[in-house]
Amino acid sequence: MYESVRKLAVEIGPRVAGTAGEIAARDYISAALRDDGYDVTAQEFGFDASDFLPARVDGGGAVIPAYILRGSGQGTVKGPLVRAGSGLPQEFLPGGLAGKIALIERGGTTFSEKAGNAIAAGAAGVIVYNNQDGALLGQLSQSVAIPVVGIRQAAGADLAAQADAGAVEVTITVSPPKGTAYNVIAKPSGVATCTIIVGGHYDSVPVTGGADDNASGAAAVLEVARVAAATHRQGSTCYALFSAEEFGLFGSREFVDKLPPDQLNALRAMINLDVVGVSAGLELVGNDDLVDTARIAAEKAGIAATKGELPKGAGSDHLSFQKAGVPVVMLTREDNLIHTPADALDRITAASLQETVVLALATLDALNGR
Repeated sequence: MYESVRKLAVEIGPRVAGTAGEIAARDYISAALRDDGYDVTAQEFGFDASDFLPARVDGGGAVIPAYILRGSGQGTVKGPLVRAGSGLPQEFLPGGLAGKIALIERGGTTFSEKAGNAIAAGAAGVIVYNNQDGALLGQLSQSVAIPVVGIRQAAGADLAAQADAGAVEVTITVSPPKGTAYNVIAKPSGVATCTIIVGGHYDSVPVTGGADDNASGAAAVLEVARVAAATHRQGSTCYALFSAEEFGLFGSREFVDKLPPDQLNALRAMINLDVVGVSAGLELVGNDDLVDTARIAAEKAGIAATKGELPKGAGSDHLSFQKAGVPVVMLTREDNLIHTPADALDRITAASLQETVVLALATLDALNGR
């Protein structure tokens, strides 16, 4: 499992849906499942992440998580960073901003006016940093051709200080909001209708290889599938590795929506593995009955696992199944560094991965009366 995390998070790296990184991860996961004897298919689907699209800013020796302002242009731009106050025309350099990246603080005028003034001055890209704690999310009143992204207050203040001290080159990367992604579905040979799904997403946000979120969960799903095959207890349990989770659960929604009614009704449970690799306690999130099943299985296996809740505004792929009436349980661990460059391999522990898989298998055994 640890080697699978390394492969996904380090060798492949960022696995943003619709990019070459996602394709490389899809092929690696598919090959591993085929090697264990499963019938594997790639479920292709389109997605539109215009409402919530992670981006990244590279500059000043840091990789900075960002979000596009809706209406932003796409692509990658690079240039010298120039402070431009709150984005009013009089705050721009007298000679204009041709080929430069404007760093603008939130407030004083609208996002659209800030972007419009920067474009009029010739800017190649715009970075707006928050004037309070929290991520900066917003939209422009009309679409523009250049990348316009928002970053947190502390990251913006740091860039501003570096720009004041001397020349700083920055790169803004905005992935296309619409694209094609792939779920990887594995069924035991000869099984047409699944009664249990063990799944997790394999895509990541742009700023990180996502060792914990969610190379850890993807590696754990692969290991559950491998052990189930090796011990001849596959039954009608199937495995699903979803993409475009980070953009809004697109992959798992596609999977559920495309299930014929009889196959959806046949599902007795979905076990979701998401953020399971760091050395924090296991938490169980989902329907009470299935959470209790997993909790009792944990006690019998000597594993400490407690009932938990997702943070406000957070989501994961089990929700797509839960909304369709399928009982769910998610195995997860608290990790405040996901979606940041710090979500790296050195924080993953083999013991946490092993414990997760032991509990997932024990829960499967309980559901199957073993």
